[in-house]
Amino acid sequence: MTDFGTDITEELTWRRVSGLENLARAIARRYITPRGALWYAPGYGLDLRRYLNEATTPELLEEMRILVEQEAEKDPRVRFAEASVAPEPGHRVRVALRLETDQGPFDLVLSVDRVSVEVLNAYPG
Repeated sequence: MTDFGTDITEELTWRRVSGLENLARAIARRYITPRGALWYAPGYGLDLRRYLNEATTPELLEEMRILVEQEAEKDPRVRFAEASVAPEPGHRVRVALRLETDQGPFDLVLSVDRVSVEVLNAYPG
């Protein structure tokens, strides 16, 4: 059985999170961190927010989908990732991930705008 770790949230009140919630937050953080921003992990991160300054074309959405899957699979707790990226009104995209972990499938839905990446849903699949 995989231990998904424990971390501290940065929300209004500090609290510990663990299990799949911790994994969901860790994956979401990957999508707000520019590649190269962490000196100790130069290959970590994919800042999805930067794509929202470009015209949303089918080609851009496909590129984002591929990069989202690749970035999720860099997490050692994720065996396989399958993503879809759909535009939403207001320079926003919805990212739906189907992650395969040692404990089975895990669905994660994120909302990305020019400022933030928000976890909308995270639940075992």
